[in-house]
Amino acid sequence: MRQHPQDPTSPAAAPETQPGQLWTELGSRLLRLLTQCRVRWWKRLLIGTFIRHFSIPLDEAAQPDAEAYPDFNAFFTRALRPGARPLAAAPALLCPVDGRLVTSGQAGVEGLLAVKGQPFTWSGVCTREPGTGPAGSTSPAGFFDPTALFFNLYLAPENYHRVHLPAAGTLRRAEWIPGRFASVRPARLRRNPDLYLENERIILEFDTHHGPLLLVLVAARLVGGIETVWCPPRTTRRNHDPAFHLKLQSAVGRSWGRGQEIARFNFGSTVILLVPGSLWSPCDRTDRVRLGQALAWPSPVSSLTRRAHLCTPRGA
Repeated sequence: MRQHPQDPTSPAAAPETQPGQLWTELGSRLLRLLTQCRVRWWKRLLIGTFIRHFSIPLDEAAQPDAEAYPDFNAFFTRALRPGARPLAAAPALLCPVDGRLVTSGQAGVEGLLAVKGQPFTWSGVCTREPGTGPAGSTSPAGFFDPTALFFNLYLAPENYHRVHLPAAGTLRRAEWIPGRFASVRPARLRRNPDLYLENERIILEFDTHHGPLLLVLVAARLVGGIETVWCPPRTTRRNHDPAFHLKLQSAVGRSWGRGQEIARFNFGSTVILLVPGSLWSPCDRTDRVRLGQALAWPSPVSSLTRRAHLCTPRGA
């Protein structure tokens, strides 16, 4: 008998938590309790230690007074002051985060080079496993023509942890894919590139003036969920959470401006940005990137224009 795809919010569609994930799940819960604790001496200890260890520049924060944050998590996901990250001139494709550009380049629908030449498939990154997603949940159309341009961005704990939209657009698709919370540090990823397929992630697809744009927000170890500006983070680690899934999809059809905040992480993680390769021309590769710098320009673009805007972070 032929098996039909099941609704992702149904209990049968949700993968069960594996025994090997128990310590990771407990660690995430414990960290969430500790980082949201509002006992004054404890949150002072956490915030002060973090500032000293990572040399956090408080002058970039919208609230530079460390004492003003109610708990460590509020400090960790702090907003930036206006002007702290100038946006590259339009119509450049903006970097959505502060972090490290682990890899970038052209990708075919059958796969891409993740790290050190190790491939994984877009169908796994952008969709659920076969038979567990809705009928229309396939590899994103319009990106691979014949190739897509991708940027794989890693956020370390010391980075700014909010995600901004690289180009003005309207949300066309929002999907939550439950999974693990394993570390996505580049060194770990070199050993197991399939982490992108195994970890929890949120898929956000936008229609923009320069074609479709896809953001894949990948959870990591000790991340207590991914939060969008319209949908608070999950409060349970269960893989079956229909209320969260419906809330996430409630913003489909809503529009955001270029550079506006759309999401945030509660710990270091990864953002994968995907745009049609025929519509964008990438800037010269840099390892460290900052929110608002140019990652690409609409094609065709003259070398004079690219040199004029430098395609590098301002003030770097």
